[in-house]
Amino acid sequence: MRTMTHRERALAALNHRETDRVPLDFGTTISTTIIMPAYENLKKYLGLEHETKFMVRRARTVIPDPKVLDRFDVDFLGLRLGDFRGGNYRELDATALIDAWGTTWKKAPDGHYINVKGPFQNVEPDRRILETHRWPDPNDPGLYEGLKERAIQMRKASDRAIILDLPVGIIHQCQFLRGFSEWLMDLLMNPEFAGRMMDFVEKVWIRMAQNALEALGDNVDVVAWGDDVASQESLLLSPKTYREHIKPRHRRMVQAIKSLRDVKVSYHSCGAVYELIEDLIDIGVDSLNPVQVSARNMDPVKLKKEFGGRMAFWGGIDTHRVLPFGTPEEVRKEVRRMINILGKKGGYVLASVHNIQAEVPPENIVAMFEEGKSRPDFRVRPGS
Repeated sequence: MRTMTHRERALAALNHRETDRVPLDFGTTISTTIIMPAYENLKKYLGLEHETKFMVRRARTVIPDPKVLDRFDVDFLGLRLGDFRGGNYRELDATALIDAWGTTWKKAPDGHYINVKGPFQNVEPDRRILETHRWPDPNDPGLYEGLKERAIQMRKASDRAIILDLPVGIIHQCQFLRGFSEWLMDLLMNPEFAGRMMDFVEKVWIRMAQNALEALGDNVDVVAWGDDVASQESLLLSPKTYREHIKPRHRRMVQAIKSLRDVKVSYHSCGAVYELIEDLIDIGVDSLNPVQVSARNMDPVKLKKEFGGRMAFWGGIDTHRVLPFGTPEEVRKEVRRMINILGKKGGYVLASVHNIQAEVPPENIVAMFEEGKSRPDFRVRPGS
């Protein structure tokens, strides 16, 4: 097979066609990148010197430098919206801030920011507080300033596929606003309140997505966004609750994207999402990230057998044990295993399971991408 361009390889894989090698992702979205301490170690190991740029300061995630992308032959480039200029946002001090939605975040000892107080936390679920809340303006010009120009420059400078990484969805945002446990309880005990809150968040999110896509035109190939629905062991809510309250809204979010642009939609949820993969396919999701292979019911052989050809898988290289604690050869073996399972007949983008953490040695990061660049041999047994 001839050598493909990065964009050809990426889109062919997402269309379930075999490629010259699997496409590689590093640093394109808030859940497929690396945190700052691990990146600094990687830079030192590679002998590179450049400024480290944050993707999301709260999470200490990094935008890898083009030199790193070239070194690993990564197939995608990430594009993110700008920041809200107005609304609720303000910094309280050097360790705390209030975001545009009104949620307070405080810096933890390890440098991450934790949401400590939402505007609807510890209050009675009265719909009137939702109606009078100062919701973010999805038409805020700060979100889109320079977005089209950056995308055009990316197209000119590289043959990589471009991913628009949209903000988190209704589940995450409602949990930040209301509190994780309160929002989950509301779905069962106060569904009208929970539904109205989701209505507001959905409206803002869809308008932001529409504005971004209208600005970008054809300068985008994939739209990525996330809404965690699972833990390591199970779903966070029952399939029935998801299908009744969340799925119709997720469907509208996906339809808002696909009605404007012919793009692939990549959906992120950590954990044991097996029971909802059929639902995600039904609403139009094209790929699932991060394929947390250490979670219950997320065996890659089973996933490929049941959903291959209908759902692409994005991620899969274990950050629970293999990347942080394995040897470089164990990492290479795991990469070959994932490629030979998930990459057969296309439908696989190789990346780590969520962001690469501080414990991961740079030797293992290099081993993952170096092995990922090799041409697959599907005659090799998946375990070898």
